[in-house]
Amino acid sequence: MSTNGNGIRELAILARQVREVTLRVFDTVDSSALTWTPTGTRNHILWHMGHAVWVADVLTIEPITGRGELPSGWEQQFGQDSQPATIRDWPDRAVVRSHLESQLQRVLQLFDSEQETLAARADQLWPNSGWPLLEGIIHGWHDEARHQGEVHLLQKLWRAANAR
Repeated sequence: MSTNGNGIRELAILARQVREVTLRVFDTVDSSALTWTPTGTRNHILWHMGHAVWVADVLTIEPITGRGELPSGWEQQFGQDSQPATIRDWPDRAVVRSHLESQLQRVLQLFDSEQETLAARADQLWPNSGWPLLEGIIHGWHDEARHQGEVHLLQKLWRAANAR
């Protein structure tokens, strides 16, 4: 990827495309399937959707702004080290969807307003990963796209379990 303004515009296109698919997938989920967890798994659909917010914050917003912008308690519920099977109080669908939507607008605003800064820092390495900054951002959006597949699988499993 180029590190000029075009590369940053490509990131904006990627973020918009991935998040719009995430929102469409989320909208197809039956409400009773949101926190259903099949035997042998530890995550549910609502967790995957909230995790998308967490990933974009940690791998996009925080590196650009120097600080995270997660809602209170989001790290514990949706972070990499969260334990969804032990959590009983989840935000409702509308709250998670609202965060997905507003965060996309925030990310697009940052890509637009911070193009020069991002281009100048494109090759700066992330602590403890060895990734250049832009590669880390791309990785985050790739991770969200992979979680869309997890959601599709959980939907199929839920439908099969409820077809009996």
